[in-house]
Amino acid sequence: MTADAQTTILVTGAAGGIGLALTQKLVAQGRHVVMLDINPKRLTAAAERFGAGVTTLRTDITDPASVAAAVEAVRAGRGGLLGLVNNAGIITPGPFAELSDEAVARQLEINLVAPVRVLKAFLPLISRPGRIVNVVSMAGVLPLRNSAAYTAGKFGLRGFALTLAQELRPEGVTVSCIYPSAVDTPMLRKEAASGGSPLNFLSEPLPPEKVADAIIKALRDGGMEYFVPYSDGLLSKLVLSMPWILPHIVPFFERQGEARHKRYVETHPPLPEG
Repeated sequence: MTADAQTTILVTGAAGGIGLALTQKLVAQGRHVVMLDINPKRLTAAAERFGAGVTTLRTDITDPASVAAAVEAVRAGRGGLLGLVNNAGIITPGPFAELSDEAVARQLEINLVAPVRVLKAFLPLISRPGRIVNVVSMAGVLPLRNSAAYTAGKFGLRGFALTLAQELRPEGVTVSCIYPSAVDTPMLRKEAASGGSPLNFLSEPLPPEKVADAIIKALRDGGMEYFVPYSDGLLSKLVLSMPWILPHIVPFFERQGEARHKRYVETHPPLPEG
């Protein structure tokens, strides 16, 4: 592994929300971040902000050719990777029967198929020992009403990651999953304004930096699962161990979150695109 590769972490969805907070923290630690994102304006702004600490690659992770081009760029520029963070995600909330086929397919593609594609493509470039971290979501443990396609993708990503962890551990590569509750990102603001689950607002949405800290811990320690906050993980796993109870208790918790949901929408308007 080259000296460049020993310091390099690749992050998808790196130019906004959690990805940008993570990039800032990694660069401050002396890491070099390969930032994959589809938004060229945000990538340009990140390159100006972080300078030599980052390599920015406009990449459409739903396009195999675009991912393959990113692989070759990393191979040529850095030689390899110490770690990879699958962070990109998307949600289109609403009753499943009312979602367009395109909206369903896009959520499954970006939340499940694309992370698998990215990891398959970059796996030969990851060092041994190395680190893989997947930002899953609490929706990968607890089903959210009106988020069926999103939840399906996140459940699938969790299953994929936990299986891959068993395969790669003998090679010295750890695979971790991060399960944040609601995070105050542009994606959450857009989701909240167009519906979304009131369960997201049972407590104050997390700052992206809080999730970035959990990712950095996973990159350092290589644990299998990290819940942010930890208490939400305990409750979610307990509830899912008895799925028959969901229709009985979820409406109660949704009512608890509705007032906070409304207040969040009023105080956190969607951010402009770009």
